[in-house]
Amino acid sequence: MGVVAIGKWFGALPLPFTSSTSLYVLRSCMAAALALCVGLYLHLDSPFSAASTVLLLVNPVQGAVVGKGLHRIAGTLVGALAAFVLVACFAQQMILLIVGVGLWLGLCVAAMSVVRHYYATTAVVAGYTVCLALGPAIAEPQISFEHIVSRATAVVVGAISLTLVTVLFSRKTVEARIRDTVISLCVKAAALIAEKYAQPADEQAHRKRLDLAAEINRMDDLLGLGRGESWVISDNLKAIRSGAAYLQSALLEHELPADLSVLESTDAVSATGLQLASVSRALSEHSLSLAEAKVRVRTIRDELASKTASAPQSSHPEQRTLLAVRRLDEQLEEFALALEGFSSLEQETAHVHRPFRFHRHYADGLRNGIRALLATLLAAAVWYISGWDQGPTLLAVLGPYCTLIAAMPTPEKGTESFLRGTLYAIPAALACKFLILPQINGLPLLLVSLSLFWAFGIHATTLPSRAFQGVAFLIAFNTLVSTTLVPTYDFNDFANQSVSWIIALGICLLAYQLLPKRNDRNFDGLVEALHRETLVLLRQGAAGSDHSWQVRQQHRLASLAALAPATLDSQLHHEYLGRLSLQLARELRRVHADLKHLDPQDPIAQLIGAGLSRLARSPQNYPRMILQSHRTANSLRRLGAMHFAAIFEDLAWLLGQYRHVQSKKVRSS
Repeated sequence: MGVVAIGKWFGALPLPFTSSTSLYVLRSCMAAALALCVGLYLHLDSPFSAASTVLLLVNPVQGAVVGKGLHRIAGTLVGALAAFVLVACFAQQMILLIVGVGLWLGLCVAAMSVVRHYYATTAVVAGYTVCLALGPAIAEPQISFEHIVSRATAVVVGAISLTLVTVLFSRKTVEARIRDTVISLCVKAAALIAEKYAQPADEQAHRKRLDLAAEINRMDDLLGLGRGESWVISDNLKAIRSGAAYLQSALLEHELPADLSVLESTDAVSATGLQLASVSRALSEHSLSLAEAKVRVRTIRDELASKTASAPQSSHPEQRTLLAVRRLDEQLEEFALALEGFSSLEQETAHVHRPFRFHRHYADGLRNGIRALLATLLAAAVWYISGWDQGPTLLAVLGPYCTLIAAMPTPEKGTESFLRGTLYAIPAALACKFLILPQINGLPLLLVSLSLFWAFGIHATTLPSRAFQGVAFLIAFNTLVSTTLVPTYDFNDFANQSVSWIIALGICLLAYQLLPKRNDRNFDGLVEALHRETLVLLRQGAAGSDHSWQVRQQHRLASLAALAPATLDSQLHHEYLGRLSLQLARELRRVHADLKHLDPQDPIAQLIGAGLSRLARSPQNYPRMILQSHRTANSLRRLGAMHFAAIFEDLAWLLGQYRHVQSKKVRSS
């Protein structure tokens, strides 16, 4: 039975070549072979480390390799500098040196958790470079300088080799994917906005908009890959991200009941919905470019304005009608600006200025950093208590694994995948090192022999369910097989290294057991940030609701839609709070913008200023704010300022809804 189980376990390994991945596997093997050859030519202490760098960084997407190449080298240089500083300060004090390594690794893991894309790459490489460089230096401080230089050189050689081979032998694919994604997002957005013009939005429509806003967030990951692959994306990255921010803003517009009754009775609005639906169809059929769609949307805006101005006055107050149409007009303009930003992909000149800001999970980053420090200290304790000669290996393994596991939503499953990949690698390395390598002679046969094993792991990285197993297999196999310039075949050393890999993974898992990663903390952190920034908005008014504030709130709200909390009702409440927060910001900005056109000595301007000041003095006293908004609206109505009166009535309604949902959330918690 045991033999059958082992056979099934190893039979689950994927084939090394398929029609869709064979070129990627061959290209990656070529890059690893090139790095190994250069490492041997430069007489590095550990030439296999250059190939290990390639195997750690392989990716089928050219942009993921090329775009991050420079940042990998920068991270290596930063890590090498940090290693020099640590050795210079604590070379003769082993405990302080290990603590310094742990603190540096924790700092880099925390930074990796907070920043994005290429900056995260720099932080990751800077972290594990110190672990790779200082592991042996802790035991033998006299060789620290040579070892740091050798390790840093190996990483640089590996990064350059992989980048060179990728540029020469791979195709650019991300730019086309980004164009298709952008068009798909615009088609869906136009259809959803058109539905709003046709009928009042229900909760299901809001759910669709939030899901689409979450898709826009995910597109930024594609942009991170594309900027390294395409000059068009790199040169127009700000315009594209600005377009994404405007598109989110247009989607997350919250309807007010006072507007809905007006829109239902306005024929011009229904016509606008039909015209937007035709724009959506034209974009989906590729009969309309993004730039042409922008012109079409602005034409629709002009037609809406002219029809509204020429229409006879309905039963609704004229200012209420104008205010409702103005909000829809602003939504159309934001959609047009989104199309303008995206049209830069078509070599059009874009003049958009709204940045795409991100919410930073600082608390999550701090926890990840503390776990990395804890794992380092646990490894040092095992080393110190046991007196084991594989302590440097423990530290060298912990560096990359702590950074990779920290980015996973479920570290336990990730650690299990790494463990399976390592258990695959140990017998493979044993067969290669002790059965194959002693029988061959010459570099070509060495490269062919290694490539036969590399191919399995490289192919596994293309399969989502086996990607982490593939990475673990490649790194463990290459490290266990590696030799110095003079080959040695010591089985006891091999066995010790194999056990150290398993123990290092166990230490990583133990660190997450002692400080477990709870994904609900991200959800709670987003909700807390939404509410905290809303209070800032109420205290500071338009000064606290600039475009950066709004875009960060949009990112938080869209991120909430991408998470899966315990109950759907809870998620809907929090998303509703986010929509109300964004609409409060729009209304306050609208008041301040219109206030600039009034004489400061005008009684209406003074009354508006006094009303805004009263709101800012009691940002958490919702009944008082609602009462002040109603009083200000009534006073403005008596002075004939119907436009401002309508806005303050809407502010009162928004504050009332926010108070109701917030109090309901507090009671449920």
